[in-house]
Amino acid sequence: MPLNTYGISTDAERRNVYGLRKRYGKCGPACEKTWHANKLTGVYRDAIEMQGGSLVAGGGYTTTFGAISGSLIFWFIRDELPTLFGMGLWGYFTLLGMFCGAYSIAFIGLYFEFFGPSEAPIYFDRARRKVYYVYRSRYRRWVLFGPSRIQARVVDWDLVDCERQVTTGGSTVSIRQHEHLVFLMRRSPSDPTIGGFYVISGLEFPDALWEYIRRYMEEGAPPLAAGEVPPKARSGKAIDMFKALLERRHGYGAEWKDKPGSMVLQHLLLPFVLVWIVVNRLVVWTAQTLVWPPEVKAALGAPITEADLAGDTRHTLRAAAPGDAAAFRPVKRKRP
Repeated sequence: MPLNTYGISTDAERRNVYGLRKRYGKCGPACEKTWHANKLTGVYRDAIEMQGGSLVAGGGYTTTFGAISGSLIFWFIRDELPTLFGMGLWGYFTLLGMFCGAYSIAFIGLYFEFFGPSEAPIYFDRARRKVYYVYRSRYRRWVLFGPSRIQARVVDWDLVDCERQVTTGGSTVSIRQHEHLVFLMRRSPSDPTIGGFYVISGLEFPDALWEYIRRYMEEGAPPLAAGEVPPKARSGKAIDMFKALLERRHGYGAEWKDKPGSMVLQHLLLPFVLVWIVVNRLVVWTAQTLVWPPEVKAALGAPITEADLAGDTRHTLRAAAPGDAAAFRPVKRKRP
């Protein structure tokens, strides 16, 4: 089942939503531990960035896998194709069904990987109590394919509700539940209709991530733990994999000498890698560039540096060492 991001965002209306495990509150702690789950990609003076960086630099795996798998299927049944062509209309329908089945994974890749946003971070601005996120319309230009409307949106933190939702996936021999933090954006203080959403997936401890965000926004907790360094800025530009492949010629002989087994495997996989590189170029070329409003850029400013941390005597950016007199203590925020 897909994530539920429709309807009215109130406790009463969301109580019986399928897949919902918990709705979080902003006043009380969700758990004792806090952790950004390696989703933290940027720290600013008054804001944090989650899930930043390029979405397309290494994209195209699903489409590539589906295209190669489908081609291999038709290669193995190539001797049967003349028979199908000789069956007339029924044979053509059968061939069409086989084609759709063989390339079904590639079609899924085309839907999710092509014409997507080049990046989709979410920013939590505690100074202005705002959240900046990327909204993507569900509707495509050509029904199930093509570009969709992508916007950089701003919403008040007080209009953001967070839920822990679970989806189920797996195979015929195993079933696994996947945890997600789903941020639901209400339209206004008087209208709880869900007008947008943002999802952070691939979580092992979703409660700890929410508590990290909640303490940062509500209690002024520092975004970095004691001794933690600021995350490196992740560029939204795509990696030029053609150039990276050409650069492998430097030290080529030394790699054969040091890792002969690995080099043999890499050369065997080279045809598949070349297909992936071509698909990735198409993913990059069809990606929609996100333009953040000037006011959002001005609000964020530049990412913090070690110099900023050195002058942070109040430890608002990085937590003090345990036992330090300046260690973080939660503050009580008066809520309207």
